[in-house]
Amino acid sequence: MTALALRGSQWVTLRQHRRALWWALALTAVAMAVMASSRWWSDAAEAALREAGCAVNSTDRSCFQAERDYADGQWFARNLLGYTSIGMLVLPGVLGAFVAGPMLARELESGTYRLAWTQSVSPARWLAAKITVPAVLSLVVVTLLSLVFYWSWSTGPANDYPTYWYEPMMFVSYGIVPVAHALLGLGLGTVIGLLARRTVVAMGVAALVTGAVLAVLARLRADLWPIQTLTGHGISPRGVVWQLDRGMLTASGDRLLWDDCFAAQPDNARQCMTDRGGVLEFVDIHPASHYWPLQLVESAVCLALAALAAFAAFRVLRARHP
Repeated sequence: MTALALRGSQWVTLRQHRRALWWALALTAVAMAVMASSRWWSDAAEAALREAGCAVNSTDRSCFQAERDYADGQWFARNLLGYTSIGMLVLPGVLGAFVAGPMLARELESGTYRLAWTQSVSPARWLAAKITVPAVLSLVVVTLLSLVFYWSWSTGPANDYPTYWYEPMMFVSYGIVPVAHALLGLGLGTVIGLLARRTVVAMGVAALVTGAVLAVLARLRADLWPIQTLTGHGISPRGVVWQLDRGMLTASGDRLLWDDCFAAQPDNARQCMTDRGGVLEFVDIHPASHYWPLQLVESAVCLALAALAAFAAFRVLRARHP
């Protein structure tokens, strides 16, 4: 098979799913427009406040309405980004469902794959084209969405209504994790589509499995990089940190967690820990400097799982269609 023929298989894949491609591009354009609108709305609210000669938290009564309009504008801008982050969160499941169902299971269910295999296209080349096309598109589109999201978030309403880097919705919306999640969704969708061979079943299973895997990763995220523990009296971590556990250490080194004592004695959790032998405060954190290590480790895990899923897909194809 020549390189030209391989490109032909990829062209056929694009041709078959051109409507889905146009829809994907349209939705991408809408998402970018929403993120740009968030930035514009935030800037417009700030400009209107300046034009009124007012400042945030001004004590001048004449600025009350201007400050209220400013707060409403910034809140609306923040909500626009929130809607976009929801889209980024579910995107891997959508990609996995599309690859599993319309792109693979439908062809296997209807038998149209046989036509491609009679045109000097081997099963492996056929599957490679099916994987390559959405993978390349995902790399380009999701990377662009991630960059635009960061631009809009970091320069928009982040200061007035802050969302922090460690929040689940934010962590998966920019950086390299969104791209790794998308490729993981594609890999899982590929192997599930080959196994299910039924369009609707494959779509449902791919979405559920992708969502479950990403939920497990989110649950384990805090442990993907060594946690930093601060000890002392009156601890106040500097900067924007991801606080995990807080409490007091006993003389023997045992931990008394703030949440446990707050549940037992909500009026004075500190006294509860002291009564139980607490002598030194501690707090477990991920500082902002851990952002990229956490991103890199989670991305590496996702890419390894995606590669394993792709390998399994080719083994399944070879076993069923030697």
